[in-house]
Amino acid sequence: MRVKTVQVALRDPVYADCIRSLLTKDGRHQVHLVEMPDVSLDGVIILDSERLAQLAAPAKEQQRLVVIAHKERDDLSKIWDAGVRHVTFFGDPPQNLRVVILGMELALAANGIITS
Repeated sequence: MRVKTVQVALRDPVYADCIRSLLTKDGRHQVHLVEMPDVSLDGVIILDSERLAQLAAPAKEQQRLVVIAHKERDDLSKIWDAGVRHVTFFGDPPQNLRVVILGMELALAANGIITS
């Protein structure tokens, strides 16, 4: 069984830690809580919209990103225009994000973007 890497770059440390705890329970994920993600590392990257604006990532990396947005203040069209296709919202149960991540990992592995 290969351990999968997930980077979490969120300003909300409580939500970030909750996501880390949820993912590491299965023993298949290594989760890094980071200030800014390192796109040279394999795996899914979770970040908030503020960090998305600061991330200098090649367009091919956008399919590895999950942006957690604020329903009331984030402009979803800007997130979409940045090439991000996976968005969840602060306040959504972390279990929803886990399902998104697991689905992304399967799709990315099937497309040869990350190793399974």
